[in-house]
Amino acid sequence: MYFGLWFGLILAPGDPCTTAQAQSNAVVATLDDTLPDWMRKHNVHAAAFAALKDGRLAGSRGYGGMDPAKPAHIGSLSKAITAVCVARLIDAGRLSFTAPLGTAIPNAFRRYGEPADPRLKAITIEQLLMHRAGLATSVPGWHGDHDMATTFRRVLAQPLESNSGGEMHYSNIGYLTLGIVAETLAGQDYEQNCRGAALAPMRAGGYIDQRLRQRAPNGGWTVSAIDYAKFVQVFDRSAGVLGELSQTWQDKKWKDARIGQPAYGLGTRLERTRRGQIYSHGGSVGLPERGGAYTMKFDNGWTTVVTFDGDPRGLTADLHRRLEAAVYGR
Repeated sequence: MYFGLWFGLILAPGDPCTTAQAQSNAVVATLDDTLPDWMRKHNVHAAAFAALKDGRLAGSRGYGGMDPAKPAHIGSLSKAITAVCVARLIDAGRLSFTAPLGTAIPNAFRRYGEPADPRLKAITIEQLLMHRAGLATSVPGWHGDHDMATTFRRVLAQPLESNSGGEMHYSNIGYLTLGIVAETLAGQDYEQNCRGAALAPMRAGGYIDQRLRQRAPNGGWTVSAIDYAKFVQVFDRSAGVLGELSQTWQDKKWKDARIGQPAYGLGTRLERTRRGQIYSHGGSVGLPERGGAYTMKFDNGWTTVVTFDGDPRGLTADLHRRLEAAVYGR
């Protein structure tokens, strides 16, 4: 079972937009060819994709019963939603990239307790965003928790793995902490706050799976492929959602990216290639049924989002190559 391919109509010969539309249709057709092949190769039974060109939907399709217009688990693609939510607090002057946690959210420590490792309160917002806070990847026992507060208390009881400010070490704990920051400063439930601050301005919707509330900021969101592609346009200055402070910070992170050595910015990888700059991220769903998601935003105006079932381990490198080839050409 699949949901039909959607793409714009080819315009009549002689129309000045004909060539651009034909090229757009060709990219979408290539995606529609390569995704089923990728699914067969990796034993993926259901998937969906959405492709935007210059912020407009160019095409979408679902396979195996997955609908690109219906919410799907996006796993770690949730991190960008959290990062944008925090960035908006910074742009509003309620927080700064260099603020240490002890200064930024003293009320949270009064509510949840003091950290066992005093170094935690010196971690800055920037270090959390960039996975340079010295935190572990995850905290033991979180699968049994029912909310962010319980998991954050586990974080407070756990020592840092290293001093903050060192090498990048991917950390779900870091983005959970950023969710606590957003919730504390906004005085509003994380889901409600970040839906309004990050998704709504981009005319996108989504919700937290109740089974993943304990890790909502780093992997709990459920968003359709189409809506997530719309959300990713938030990184364009023309979107007008992120302010000068956060846009300038993101631009500086781009300078750290090298070919073959991506940097990390507002919840997304910043990748330089010989053919252009790409925002990308993969996500794995922490539920028994498993699943994944992958997004790539290219500097030529294309954005692709794929959601799929099954275990994403080992699948996304091939998917990354295929999406890049579809957009840039082989």
